[in-house]
Amino acid sequence: MNFIKTSFLSGLSTAISLLARLISTKIVAVYLGTNGMFLMGQLKDFLRLGNTIGSFGIENGIVKYASEYENNERKLSDIIGTSFKINFVSALIFSGMILIFKNQIANFLQINFSVKFYFLILILSIISASIHTCFLAIYNGLNKIKLYVLVNIFSNILSAIILVLLVLKMEIIGAFYALAINQIFSLFINIIFFTIYKPFNIKWIFRKYLYDNLKKLSSFSIMAVVGPTCLIISTFIVRDYIFEEFGADYAGSWEAMWRISAIYLLFLITTFKFYLIPTFSKLNESDLQKEVFKIWRVVIPIIIIITAGVYLTKDIIINVLLSKEFVLINSIIFFHLIGDIIKINCWVLGNIMISKADTKSFVFFQIEWSTIFVILSYIFIEKYGFVGVSISYFITYIIHFSLLNIYFRKLLWINHKS
Repeated sequence: MNFIKTSFLSGLSTAISLLARLISTKIVAVYLGTNGMFLMGQLKDFLRLGNTIGSFGIENGIVKYASEYENNERKLSDIIGTSFKINFVSALIFSGMILIFKNQIANFLQINFSVKFYFLILILSIISASIHTCFLAIYNGLNKIKLYVLVNIFSNILSAIILVLLVLKMEIIGAFYALAINQIFSLFINIIFFTIYKPFNIKWIFRKYLYDNLKKLSSFSIMAVVGPTCLIISTFIVRDYIFEEFGADYAGSWEAMWRISAIYLLFLITTFKFYLIPTFSKLNESDLQKEVFKIWRVVIPIIIIITAGVYLTKDIIINVLLSKEFVLINSIIFFHLIGDIIKINCWVLGNIMISKADTKSFVFFQIEWSTIFVILSYIFIEKYGFVGVSISYFITYIIHFSLLNIYFRKLLWINHKS
């Protein structure tokens, strides 16, 4: 499946998902305000961390090997069976940790309600998300993009409806419950579409666990766990620092800026999930070089047009998407947007390391980004105030992209010129 066709299908999914996100974000902004946005940011990061660890971080490995073994039923069924067991057991282990440390987690996330009942839902949510992620990765690897898109569309629509209803009824507590419940319903939707399309034999998930497949997939787990963990820890630290220095209005506005960013980057991110890893996995060095520059020629103009449009209409976006309470975004949006332009290009290069299972390099660059971002945030917030957090975001990506280009200099530039 070529890049343009993949982009079209992902664009269809994105258009519907975007509408769902816009509505739910607006409701959260109006009814929960900046403080609610701050608290939801904390819980969403925790759930992301839980989903990553709960699935053992093997999603990209599943995509790679499902793609490679698509025409070999025995190897494909073995990788699916091993993947499912890894995900399920990892989710159970992480769920046990949630039960053990539930009081500490509740205090950290500032969850001030029925802890026991909520954490039982949270555990079921983690397990559901792990299975859901495993199936989506298999669809991606097998190029079942239509199925992938349908599951995502209906999951996003239902998630938005549940979030809106619970926020209107229970405010911030309802938002917390919605974030957990939505992952359970996403699995139900996945199961429904699986029974309709039957992308593979369901008996394969019960195939014997193979240690060799665990070794193959584990090389990806380190990358998948380290990446989100570094990002989540760094944003936790910076968000808490902003909260301590300026208060909930500023921390909530920064979280809202990340939400705006996530919405307009959704199209390109979804395309990456469908296209880059399966494609990069199959290419030799010469073809990979051509593919990277082909993608850049498409991606760079698109992201520049999008970010320019967001900046020019920022007042409308804040008032329509959020509320006047989030006007502080105006002071950080410029540097965040140009940081996102560089970020997209970094993601393309990062997917090369993932597709080639270059674990050590990937881990280094994730730790490098997070460390520099936290350090620069402290320095620039101290020096320039709230706008310093977006300046640090922009400069961090300049440094990150420069280091990636140095690392890939032979692939990108030396061979390209010869």
